[in-house]
Amino acid sequence: MAISPMSTLSKSCSLEQFEALVHETFCPMSVDVNVGLRSKFRGGLVSQRLGSLGFSAVNGSPLLVSRRCADIATYADASYLVKIQIEGEGYVRHWGQNTRLLPGDFTLCRNSEPYDLEFPSEFCQVVLSVPVDIMEECVDTPSQFLGMRMDSADGANGIFTNFVSSMAYKLGTMDGNLAKRLELNVMDLLSTTLCYALQARRKDLMQDGVKKEYLRRVKQFIRKNLCDERLCPDLIARAHDITTRYLHMLFESEETTVSRYIIRARLNSCKMAFSDPMYKDYSVSDICFQFGFKDSSHFSRTFKGEFGESPAKYRATHLS
Repeated sequence: MAISPMSTLSKSCSLEQFEALVHETFCPMSVDVNVGLRSKFRGGLVSQRLGSLGFSAVNGSPLLVSRRCADIATYADASYLVKIQIEGEGYVRHWGQNTRLLPGDFTLCRNSEPYDLEFPSEFCQVVLSVPVDIMEECVDTPSQFLGMRMDSADGANGIFTNFVSSMAYKLGTMDGNLAKRLELNVMDLLSTTLCYALQARRKDLMQDGVKKEYLRRVKQFIRKNLCDERLCPDLIARAHDITTRYLHMLFESEETTVSRYIIRARLNSCKMAFSDPMYKDYSVSDICFQFGFKDSSHFSRTFKGEFGESPAKYRATHLS
């Protein structure tokens, strides 16, 4: 799918200026680059209101972006962010999904939930900021699309991304009446795109069976609630209105148990935190408690059994 290049967008901002623009336009988040490249970073961000929507075009050098719990606590206006990849590639980690975006693809994020973005090379994205109430009026349960790659080759996805990317050239030149009309057009097309995807998805679910869908929902629930030390098979079963026996049956094809799946997910989250500079001021115990473990000694033994070395040793080796 061909997407028009957007190299005409200015990239005149330093990293500090770019981060300030990101905070002002979207919400508080951490913006960083690899060590040694901070002074070389150049980026740009232009935006305009389309009625109730925010419409922005962002481009720049390789970049890392993180929306953390601490950032969320300082910002109360919840909205969906429709991220459309225009140039380069982008990686999105959100709601348990790890998604690679190529030009023409898009995904949904929600700024009331943590997410990570990575752009390994020069990039450009168009971002629509849609208030939660407007999105939920247009799309049935939009949260089910969070972090998913919406492939430009599927359904109406490419039509939507082409239309929205073409509007980026007009940012700052549209008057209020035109902007309001475009808001309705954008939301109508987005609704059409996602509703078509939802219908196709429901058809697939009918073919694959209810069991597979329940398993997906359960895994999503586990990832979302890892930090809750009360997380257990009984709580999961109650949350999904199924019996614990049926819950255990869902995991028979996974060659693991529900409890083991929870432990492994928590261990992997701790492992990622140990190599993340954002957690460098937290102790090993702080991190293990944050991800739902109740006993630091038991955690250390379990971690070593899973990964072959103690948490402290792993952290010393991998924290950059």
